[in-house]
Amino acid sequence: MRTSAFLPFLLVPAALVAQAPAQSLGERVKAERPAVERLMAELHFPEAQKRAEALLPATKPTFDKATNQTLVSSCGAFLDLAEAHRLATEAADAAGAWEKALDYAKSAKALATECYAGVKEPFTQAVTYYTQSGARAKQVLEENDARIKELKAKTNLDPGERQELDLAIGVEKEVVDSAKWVSFFQTYLDVTKRENGAYDPLVKVMEDKLKGEADQVADYKAGKGEKTKWVEAVVSTPAYLEAQGDKAGRARWLYRLAALDPENKKVQRQLDIVHGRAAAPATKPVKKGKKGKQA
Repeated sequence: MRTSAFLPFLLVPAALVAQAPAQSLGERVKAERPAVERLMAELHFPEAQKRAEALLPATKPTFDKATNQTLVSSCGAFLDLAEAHRLATEAADAAGAWEKALDYAKSAKALATECYAGVKEPFTQAVTYYTQSGARAKQVLEENDARIKELKAKTNLDPGERQELDLAIGVEKEVVDSAKWVSFFQTYLDVTKRENGAYDPLVKVMEDKLKGEADQVADYKAGKGEKTKWVEAVVSTPAYLEAQGDKAGRARWLYRLAALDPENKKVQRQLDIVHGRAAAPATKPVKKGKKGKQA
């Protein structure tokens, strides 16, 4: 599982964490992923797809740009939803539902893009503001370094000196707080920017698979571009199945053929064999040629 999708709330200052709503979808995705992956490992791809799709809400949440707090909450929700779509993409791909997988991948990309676009300008401005604020506070401390040390060294301070030292302590706190906010907003920008590009490869993989398949179907002249005729041709040729590699590779290929032609009995037969519901046909022994008469 990729760790970048869920923005680490340990990085969020306490003031925002205390007010941010719980990201229940993120927790559900994290909890459900092992079960979905286990179903996929067992080659139960349609079941894995259904389980992953069950995590997807009927409607997309609203991206609230009102305050930094709502930006944090909205962006976290969008990235959690993008991760849920990633899981649905993986399961749908394995189950042969490539068109759905592409749609889910594009949705994940769109969610991550909207998140980054929403925080880019305000959070960049926040980084600039707190960087400058921290720099000004440091300058004040540097210009008054000797006096601050003198005040801190005193055991007894008169009211005026106490007020002066309290102001200096406040400036020191401003330096620390500014650095903390710079780190927070910059980290958020870095993570959301990375997520914005993280789904591009997923979209491309699904687009390439669909295009490659379409090209193969179009090139099958005997079928005149008809998918069901192409499915019948390839499933009837053992070399195609053997080329898929291991059992998981064969199952993925067969589920894709089943998606293209659900009524094809040869495909269903091969799926039954993969799942152990039917026995593989016995291998015919190689016939030996007759030996010629010796002179």
